[in-house]
Amino acid sequence: MKKLQYTTLFLVFSFCTLNIFAQNAVSEFTFYSKEKERQSDNIKLLETLDRHLGAWLDKNYALPEADDALVLRAETEVLTKQYPKAYITLLRHKYEFPNSANSTKAKDLLMQVLNKMPKAQKQTLQKAYEIKSVPKNTEDRIAQFLSAATKLEIKGTYQPLNEQYESFFARFPVYDNKDKIELMIGDWERANKNYQAAIMQYKKVYDIYPSTKYKAASLRMLGDIYAGELKDYNQASYYYNNVLKNFPNSIEIATTYHHLAIMNENQKDYPSAVDNITKAAEVYLKNAQKDKAYGAYLYKAELRNKRLKNYAGAVDTLNQTAELFKTDANKFTDAKNQAAEIYSSKLKDKYGELAAYESITANYPDSALAPKAAYRSGEIYESLGQNDKAKEIYQKLIVKYPADAFATKAQKRLVRIEKNEQKAKTLKAAVAVAAPVAQQASKQAEQISQPIISTQDDPIKKDTAIPNDLQEEEVEAEDIVMEVEE
Repeated sequence: MKKLQYTTLFLVFSFCTLNIFAQNAVSEFTFYSKEKERQSDNIKLLETLDRHLGAWLDKNYALPEADDALVLRAETEVLTKQYPKAYITLLRHKYEFPNSANSTKAKDLLMQVLNKMPKAQKQTLQKAYEIKSVPKNTEDRIAQFLSAATKLEIKGTYQPLNEQYESFFARFPVYDNKDKIELMIGDWERANKNYQAAIMQYKKVYDIYPSTKYKAASLRMLGDIYAGELKDYNQASYYYNNVLKNFPNSIEIATTYHHLAIMNENQKDYPSAVDNITKAAEVYLKNAQKDKAYGAYLYKAELRNKRLKNYAGAVDTLNQTAELFKTDANKFTDAKNQAAEIYSSKLKDKYGELAAYESITANYPDSALAPKAAYRSGEIYESLGQNDKAKEIYQKLIVKYPADAFATKAQKRLVRIEKNEQKAKTLKAAVAVAAPVAQQASKQAEQISQPIISTQDDPIKKDTAIPNDLQEEEVEAEDIVMEVEE
């Protein structure tokens, strides 16, 4: 009986204590709100108020007033011109309180912040704020917020975002996906060029989370830092090969091969780069990662073209890639267009270039590259002396794509061909008119070339043959006549 009484007294005491703490917290927040109104032009005080609000939120995130506190904190950050920090606060508010009564006020603050951010970032930041759906659990929503904010890599938010990570771990110490959050911190440190801190985070994930699904990812990311930023290729190879050897079924395999290829290229080991990117493309394709597979095949073609100067190998890769992605208009036409350009600039192969362009117009006549492909086909037929075929292509191009720039070019070439053909007809007619005159001149030349017969006895014997030099003169006279006739 006494035990029950003690338990009841303890619960009552705890409830009262919590109630007192809550009342104190609300009073504290009310004080901060009034102070902000009284001191709205006192920058130093507002900066201090900002820190106090951060501490208040860490302790009282479960109170209804937390919604108002986040917006109040964003207001102080705008007034103190801490615009990147204010954006982070507003983004967290959007995720943590998606149905807040303060939504309109928060949006107004957001517009003030965006107007002070770099123009190049404005559209990206606004899009990140327009969240379509969020998880039900608060911890998942805030984890999603951390992921979104980290990927944005906003300048001036290193310390504010670190504070958000620390707040998250203090608030949710046994979060199920804590290993993922730890990995994101590594990415954040790397983005801010704190490479040793990033390395520590990746190693931490690998070492202290034995059942994590991110073991291969942490090793691959270690390889990326050593290969990319630190240029320690031996260490990078160690981590990459560790992934390939110990995690052969991991989703990281294709990316590891891909990044190995980049490292090989940086080391000028181009054959190894081609070998590794080929493996990456095959695994991407096997995993149905079509965009990544396509990018890998294009990279392979680029290595062959620019690094190995193997132009035939490059166009083979591009043609094979086009066939692999034949059902995708953009990928097919892009690969064929790149092949055509190498045929033209490097191989000087008009027939190969023509085949590539004609495959674009035949398979995807409505694609963005079709007008260019048609125009170039016409140019090539012109260069091959097949003007009728060129004219046919130009006429179709003008009809099908009347507003395209290549239609304008085609019209000009068509006019030029027709002018040249008209000139040829005029010249032919002139030659036909001149032919009788040439024949008359030929006859006159023949008469002139006949020898004058003398009635007097020739001192040379009549049966004497004409000397060779005179025979040659007679032949030359005949040649002159023939030239006139022509």
